[in-house]
Amino acid sequence: MFVLASVCLSVISCSKKADDSPSEVDGGGDSTAVAGSAKAAARTNIDGIDTVTFHVTDSTVTLRASGFPQPAGRVVNVMVTGVDSRLGDPMGHADANHLVRFFLDSGCVEIISIPRDTYFDAGFDDTTNLNKLTNVRANRGRNSYLKAICEIAGVSRVDYWVEFGFSQAIGLLELMGYKENASSTLRVLRSRQAYSSGDFQRVYNQGQFMRQVMLRAFDNTDDFVGELGLRAALALVETNMTYDACEQILDELRSHGFSSEDPTRIWVRLKPALITKLKVYSFDSANVGEINKQISQKIGRMGLDSIPINQETYERRLAKLIDKAALDSARSPGSVIRLLRRPYEQRAWLQVPDLAKRRTYRDRMCTMLVTSYRRVKNHDAALRIEEYITLDNKVNASK
Repeated sequence: MFVLASVCLSVISCSKKADDSPSEVDGGGDSTAVAGSAKAAARTNIDGIDTVTFHVTDSTVTLRASGFPQPAGRVVNVMVTGVDSRLGDPMGHADANHLVRFFLDSGCVEIISIPRDTYFDAGFDDTTNLNKLTNVRANRGRNSYLKAICEIAGVSRVDYWVEFGFSQAIGLLELMGYKENASSTLRVLRSRQAYSSGDFQRVYNQGQFMRQVMLRAFDNTDDFVGELGLRAALALVETNMTYDACEQILDELRSHGFSSEDPTRIWVRLKPALITKLKVYSFDSANVGEINKQISQKIGRMGLDSIPINQETYERRLAKLIDKAALDSARSPGSVIRLLRRPYEQRAWLQVPDLAKRRTYRDRMCTMLVTSYRRVKNHDAALRIEEYITLDNKVNASK
């Protein structure tokens, strides 16, 4: 699962008919305006994105296997993975896979988006049809998954990894300004059944979303609010990346010309390489609502529900889990830790839309975990949770 996509935040901050003639971009660049008349040009923004039409089956960009920029010099590879795992489940399938390459000496960024069903040996018999990239993370672990990414993307190494699940994605989207429609934005980024090109369009949408977030946010990352957002994002996800490493990447990019004003310095490509036509959407908060409506209309006609989510059922399960831990808290701190450690790592309360209830679930879960960790003499784990709560309170106060 994805979302979001937007993990790039953890690296950088916080019905008219479509034109009949799509633009063709040899290198998969997405900053070329739609070809045609002055009327067509008026419909597009600086990135060449049609901000008026949202027909979800249209295609406007042709991605090809070659022709992308090839920056030289130092590069930092950051693997961003959206993990699909149930509440409390330690296992997770890699549903969103994006390798973000920061070319420090060239001031450029490349996002390599890889479909979840890309063939790779996940340890199953080929007759099972389970040898897919999404299953490598779940069946063989993170290290094997990162090696698979290197092979598919054609890179020598992954320097840093960032992973997050559904609830964490909600939190990331809210940090990025999608406070009122984080769930519907996530649904748009996860949906594939409404598109004629299926998962290829979905993974490209996710890469484009990350690109657009970077362009919007980059010039605002060097002040206090940007620092707070970056620290909050890193605290939400699971990662081996530090704040200092993020800051160094930002400083290097900035000193070599990357800015929010130059969309040509960041691009999205698909791997394995293929020739395909895809739609380029604008994912600002206002447009997401219209895209979501059109997805709902199409999957409704098809008799499908692309992302069935029952908030009430989820909240009941979360409350039941916390209540069970509360019953165990007096006699068995180890049981509390076993029950709540993984939901805490998932930031499970963020999936609850009611903010007052969300805070109550967070505080109950974290208080029990801190107390239990201290009882078993794991003071470092308790301190990390307390530090997270302090940071989260600062972020909520700033909102």
